[in-house]
Amino acid sequence: MSVSVIIPAFRASATIGRTVRAARTIPGVSEIIVVDDGSRDDTSAAAERAGADRIITLPTNRGKGSALAAGAALASGARLLFLDADVEDSAAQAPPLLSAINHRTAMAVAVLPRPPRSGGLGAAMALARATIRLLTGLRVAAPLSGQRALTASLAHHIGIAPRFGAEVGLTVEAAHLRVPVIEVLLPMEHRHTGRSLSGFMHRGRQFIDVLHFLLFAAYGIGWPALPRARVAVRLILWLGALALLVALGSISHPMASRALAVALGAAVLAWLPCLWVSAVWLSLRKPNHLGRQLPAAAGVLFPLIALPSILLSPLPAQVRLAGALVVTLLGAVGLSDDLFGSRRRARGLRGHFLALATGRLTTGAIKAFGGLLAGVGAGLLLDPGRPILIALDALLIALAANLINLLDLRPSRALKAFSVLCFATLVIKPDLIYLVGPLLAAAIVLAPSDFAGRSMMGDVGANTLGGAAGLGLAIALGPWQQLAVIALFAAVHLLAERVSLTDLISRTRLLSFLDRIGTAHLAPLPDEAGEQT
Repeated sequence: MSVSVIIPAFRASATIGRTVRAARTIPGVSEIIVVDDGSRDDTSAAAERAGADRIITLPTNRGKGSALAAGAALASGARLLFLDADVEDSAAQAPPLLSAINHRTAMAVAVLPRPPRSGGLGAAMALARATIRLLTGLRVAAPLSGQRALTASLAHHIGIAPRFGAEVGLTVEAAHLRVPVIEVLLPMEHRHTGRSLSGFMHRGRQFIDVLHFLLFAAYGIGWPALPRARVAVRLILWLGALALLVALGSISHPMASRALAVALGAAVLAWLPCLWVSAVWLSLRKPNHLGRQLPAAAGVLFPLIALPSILLSPLPAQVRLAGALVVTLLGAVGLSDDLFGSRRRARGLRGHFLALATGRLTTGAIKAFGGLLAGVGAGLLLDPGRPILIALDALLIALAANLINLLDLRPSRALKAFSVLCFATLVIKPDLIYLVGPLLAAAIVLAPSDFAGRSMMGDVGANTLGGAAGLGLAIALGPWQQLAVIALFAAVHLLAERVSLTDLISRTRLLSFLDRIGTAHLAPLPDEAGEQT
C-alpha cells in the first residue's frame, strides 16, 4: 500500500530539509507533502530543495490541524504518515508505525523517549490524557504525539480537529469508532520548547485548543468531521433552547424562570462530571446501534439535577415527596439495569416475566417492579385512601417509564417523547414546571450529545425521564383521562412485544420524519462495516 507523508511546517526552515530527506528513506513512501502553514521564512524553499513532492503554502497561519487536513485532502496514498517538521533525521525511525497498521484500519502513534528535562508544567499533557480518558476510556502515554500513521479512508471519515486539538481529536474519534489505537515506542526526537516565554505561550495554546475540543465534543456541539457552519448552527440552536426554557418558565409561573436558570446552570456544570462517573468511574461504555463505543449511563445527570430541584421547589409537600420518590427509585433501578443487565438474556416485559416464571430474576423485572413500587408510593402520597386512583397513578407512572425505555434504542427518541409528554402536562397544569422543568433543563444540556450519537443516557436516564413524565400526567389528568392515556401506553407496549418499534417507525412516513430530525447525519457510511476491526 502506498504511503503519503504529510508534514505540517511553521517557521521550520532550519529543520524541514533534514526531515524531508529522512522521510524519503522510509519504505513504501510514494509522496512527501509539506504544508507551509503561513511561515514568513523560507520553509517552502527549504522543503523544495530537500525534494518534497508537493508543497502546499497556506496564505496565513491556520494551525496544525488545518495544515494536516489540507495535506490529507490532496494525498494520493492509501496510508498516511504524519510527521512533525522538527523530527529531522529521526523521521527514518517511523516504519514501525506503518507496519502496525498494515492491511487493516487502525491508528499507530509514536511514543518518544522522555526528554531529560520537562519543558513545562504538564498541564496541556494532563488535560489531553484526561480528555481521551473521558471520551474513550483509553489510557495513553503520548496524547499529543504528532507522529502517527492511519489509513487515508479513516482520516477522511473522522476528520481532523483544528489547531493543536488535532492529535487528541484523531485518537478520540478513532477509539470512538472502535478502531484500534496502537502506541509504538520509537527512538525519535524533536525539538522541545524550553521554559521561555515563547515555550509557555506554545503550551498555553495547546491547552486552550485541547480544552476547546473537549468542550465541543463532550457537549455534542461539534466534532472534527462536522463542518464549521453546522457547528455554529448546533451551538445557536442549543443556546436558543436554553433561553427558550427560561422564557417558558416565566410564562408558566412568575418565579419559575429563576429556578430553571439555576437548574440549567447546574446541569451544564454537572455534565462533564456525570460523563466521568458513567464512562470512567463506573466503566459503563457500550456500543450503540452503529457500533460506536459510547458512555452508556450519561443519564445520571437527570436524578442528580431533578432531586434537589424538586425538593427545594414551592410545590405542595406531597408532590415534592412523590417527585423525589419517583426520581430516586426509578433512577436507582435503571442504573442497576445499566450496570448488571443484559438484553441478550431477556427481551421486553414478556421476556422478563417469563424468566421470572422459571425462577430467574432479571434486572428488567426488577426495573418493572421498581416502576410499579414508585408509582404506588407516589399514588399513596397524592391520593391517600383512594385505591382506584392509586392504581391509576401507579400504572401511568410505570408504563410511562417503560415507554421511554422502549424508545431509547436510538438517539433522540426518548428526549423527543419526554418533551411531548412534558408540554402536554404543562398545557394542562402550568405550575408543574417545578416538577418537569429541571428534567427539561437537564435534557436540553444532554440533547446535543444524545442527538449526535456521542453518548447514551441509559436506563438510569430513560427511567427517570419516563417516571417524572408519568407523575406529571398523573397529577394533571383526571381519572378518565388517565385511563385513556394508560390504554394508549399499554397498546404501545403490546405492539412492541409483537413488532420492532424501530422497524415500525422506519416504515411510517411521519414517524420516520420525526425520528430523523436532528439525527439524519447518523446514517452509517458505506465503509464503516468493512473497515473497522
